[in-house]
Amino acid sequence: MSEAPRVRPEKSPVTIRKNTSRNSSNALRTVALAAMATIGFGCGPHTDPNDARMVRAIDDDLSGVVAVASSVDDMGKTISLCSGALVAPNLVLTARHCVSRAVTNTPACDTRGHSRNGVHLAEDVDPGSIMIFQGAHVSPGSDEPIARAVRTLRPTGQVLCDADVAFLVLDRAIPNAVVLPMRLYGAVKKGDLVVPIGFGGGIANSVGRRVARATSDVLSIGPTANVDTGAVLGPREFEVATATCRGDSGGPAIDAHTGEIVGVVSRGGSCTHAGNHVYTRIDSYSRLATMALVAAGRQPYEGVAER
Repeated sequence: MSEAPRVRPEKSPVTIRKNTSRNSSNALRTVALAAMATIGFGCGPHTDPNDARMVRAIDDDLSGVVAVASSVDDMGKTISLCSGALVAPNLVLTARHCVSRAVTNTPACDTRGHSRNGVHLAEDVDPGSIMIFQGAHVSPGSDEPIARAVRTLRPTGQVLCDADVAFLVLDRAIPNAVVLPMRLYGAVKKGDLVVPIGFGGGIANSVGRRVARATSDVLSIGPTANVDTGAVLGPREFEVATATCRGDSGGPAIDAHTGEIVGVVSRGGSCTHAGNHVYTRIDSYSRLATMALVAAGRQPYEGVAER
């Protein structure tokens, strides 16, 4: 993977050879909270080496973070790999650019959440070609998918800015799924501590291995342009410090204090870039999330404001 800054974490090509979901995520929450009680988080920069203990604790029970793969050519010989999260046993949260065909790999956005270089997306990928894989290490070219998509729900329009989020209804419920709760009732804040998770490659690992990366502060909340990192954020986006890598697209940022998903990877700098890793806020799409839960035959979250 090139180390030059890119506009978004690319989908990785692999050549073939208050709600029901919160109840089923108690294990993840308990692990995260127990780790935090041991570590004792405070304010300010999170440089304590013991942070790694919390990351490992969360990663021990992270089967709810899945790989999302789809064929990217008519012959079905290459597969595009993204990340996602089970938010119901038969519903995956991921990024819009993982389920729609790209017009450009370099989307440019402004602080209003508008495109600066035209449309970014063409038609949606056929849901039937989207496969879900589960495990600590996946190889879409040889592994059997645990489920396939049957329906895609995503924002309207053909622009990624401020709208890079999608839901996939699956053809079956994942057995014994660890369902991750979404924060649909309140916004992420600057200084919040999150754990970025995905199947992306990096300096120390290959694409296809699930990694809970180093805990990261939320650096900025849109709408803003961060002159220090180069991030340009719309009103429904936020930026984190920790690198996200190729294959992490669509992967969740999990609040270290609550275990809730607060965003999904949209775009950013290269894998080694400090900052400029842009996430779409999930609370900004509570109405879409509610529609997706209903489409999957699940109970929507209680007390969520319409957006």
